Amino acid sequence: MTCPQCNQRIPTRALWTPAGLSGVVCTHCQAALAPKPISAILVFAVSFGLGDLALMLLRHKGAEFWQACAGFFVVFAVVFALAAPLLLRMRLKDHGDPHLSGHRA
Repeated sequence: MTCPQCNQRIPTRALWTPAGLSGVVCTHCQAALAPKPISAILVFAVSFGLGDLALMLLRHKGAEFWQACAGFFVVFAVVFALAAPLLLRMRLKDHGDPHLSGHRA
């Protein structure tokens, strides 16, 4: 994963912010970044699909519902953590976009 502004590699730790993927900042040029929508959807779909597969497999093997749900969340989180640095493509964040809350800063 590289920064579109300075073409330097973005470290994986830059993805894990309290603001989530909306608060990613390049450590080299301090550019505000956001994931490209299609890559974010792809990471979510892969994570959800493998988590759902784990849920169905655990239920098929006779696991309790709560155990199968816990398995889903564990698989989802692990796949998301591993796939995000590999599959996400970043773009410069457009600061002209309106805030979701409607408030101006």
